[in-house]
Amino acid sequence: MAESQIMSVIRVWAAIAWADGVLAEAEAEGLRRLITTAELTAEERTAARELLETKTAMPETYLNTLKPEARRGIYRAACRMAVVDHVFSTSERSMLEKLRDLLGIPPETAQEIEADVLGLV
Repeated sequence: MAESQIMSVIRVWAAIAWADGVLAEAEAEGLRRLITTAELTAEERTAARELLETKTAMPETYLNTLKPEARRGIYRAACRMAVVDHVFSTSERSMLEKLRDLLGIPPETAQEIEADVLGLV
């Protein structure tokens, strides 16, 4: 069975949060809130909570089938997750660039999105 869209979004956020090798408490709290409020099955919620314990890879399965506004929204959310701990590392930058490419977001559009995220640029 294919992973649900919300589970894939949670996986993307977790991958961004873990990109620097550390899941900061602010990052973990943001993920916990998302996991608690998202419409997930019990099995998905358990799997999502495991992402708080173990570094996760960027999911590539569904990202290129999304509408442009959904892609931009995911990128914006990932940018915010990258700076929620007030530290923006080179590994987080690399992960955002990979996500940008997977989402098919042009660099100019990514720069516009990033300019709106406090602490990113």
